[in-house]
Amino acid sequence: MWKSNKTPGGRQRWVCATHTSGQQEGGERKEYCYSTTNPEKPVSNRSNNEILDAPRNYSRKLRIGVKRYLITAAQNATPVHAKFWGALLVAAKHMNAEIMVVPLRYKNPTSIWAKSQENEEWWDPKVVPYLWNQRHAINSNLLLLADLKTQPTASSPLTGFEAITAGESGIIGHTKLQLKVIPAPSHKLPKILTTTGACTKPNYSDSKAGKLGEFHHSLGAVSIEAQGKTFHLRHISANARSGDFTDLESRYSDTGVERAPQPEALVMGDTHVDFIDPSVEHATFGKGGIVDTLNPKALVWHDLLDAYAVNPHHIGNPFNAYAKRQSGRDNAGAEVQRAIAFLHRRSRGRTSYVVSSNHDDFLRRWIVDGNWKTDPTNAEFYLRTALVMLTSTRMGTGGTESPSPFGYWINQTAGTNIHVVGNHRPLTLAGVELSMHGDRGPNGSRGSIRNLRRIGLRSIIGHSHSPGIDEGCMQVGTSTRLKLEYNNGPSSWLNAHAVLHADGKRQLIFIINGKWRMK
Repeated sequence: MWKSNKTPGGRQRWVCATHTSGQQEGGERKEYCYSTTNPEKPVSNRSNNEILDAPRNYSRKLRIGVKRYLITAAQNATPVHAKFWGALLVAAKHMNAEIMVVPLRYKNPTSIWAKSQENEEWWDPKVVPYLWNQRHAINSNLLLLADLKTQPTASSPLTGFEAITAGESGIIGHTKLQLKVIPAPSHKLPKILTTTGACTKPNYSDSKAGKLGEFHHSLGAVSIEAQGKTFHLRHISANARSGDFTDLESRYSDTGVERAPQPEALVMGDTHVDFIDPSVEHATFGKGGIVDTLNPKALVWHDLLDAYAVNPHHIGNPFNAYAKRQSGRDNAGAEVQRAIAFLHRRSRGRTSYVVSSNHDDFLRRWIVDGNWKTDPTNAEFYLRTALVMLTSTRMGTGGTESPSPFGYWINQTAGTNIHVVGNHRPLTLAGVELSMHGDRGPNGSRGSIRNLRRIGLRSIIGHSHSPGIDEGCMQVGTSTRLKLEYNNGPSSWLNAHAVLHADGKRQLIFIINGKWRMK
């Protein structure tokens, strides 16, 4: 028994772990859970006064040496999505993975599958052999927090659990998909906290909370690959009708597995060419890397240019100026050309979209605020760029319209496969908006995953270097080294890209220690 809240009269309320009643009709077992103010009193089912068994802990002996897991959640008194469950079984066999199902409880007096779901504490017989409600260490850095019970209608199911795993990452069973990265000291990787999605059909009350829970109900699971102290985590998002889903290059259904259709795009973590991590570059573009394996139709770039040579945050710092001069990093024109050369080299004729970003905009800010007379290294590039901006500036219907200087230089050498998007040039693929960097929020505010999650369309953004999933918005991480001069203190930066599959489902791919998957 676990202590819960108190009754209005001040008595301590207790809740139990899940346990099993006697046999139902047809020989199937029926699952119950209850709350009480007297933990010593025998348990009874209030619908028929049946005396029940002691609370039950769900777990089983896992196969020795298992390295892959498919973890999902199931709501009580609710049938599974049969086709998705079949596809999950196919995937488990193909991956040689263990399936673990976290049981969730929800009281729904308007349920179409139970007369009074308040007293219907059973789970679909298909998932009962896989139920797991105990805390389990998948490895030394990842915990399954199956003992935590969060209401399926919770709008932010991860809130409050940021510290509960100490320094380890954690997985919480829930019907709503959410992921956040928790900052850690600079000598450690930050930890990931995520929910799972569910294998059961939506089953919510006829209320505001219930309707919102139904809207955010995610038919899916989390795929885990664990090897030693390292793990790779990916979310599986299934088609709500067919139950089919894609994980990397494989497409699963209840009838089998096949090669997945070519993804629409790979949205990469912020590039910052001069500071890209070589191991991330190799994992992305090398042989056997993400691009080589998945073969996306398009590449989407965020913060391609770092603009370190003209970073406005360096103004007045003589030590930055000295270091840049000594290393040759004070040449803005050369830095722009390095970024463009990298873009062409890695695109290799593949369609590329360069999203207008805040570091790109450092170049425009330098042209507006800089003084070429005191900067002989950049004087010629400054004047050439300023002239282009001047002669291309127009008064539009909404005010002054000036071109992006970085976009201009890209277009000077771009073929038909390279496009600059953002700043009123939208990019929507498979129903997902890809033209927002994430630095600009609604109505002129600063952008964030939180204020871009409810703008009425699904999106993938960059900017923060901290991957995340929050309702309609997915955020990639960074392609740089995880320690740069400006992220002092605890950091939530991680190397992570997002693949946009052909069916419009999005999937984060984390690159850990130069590896993007377990082999």
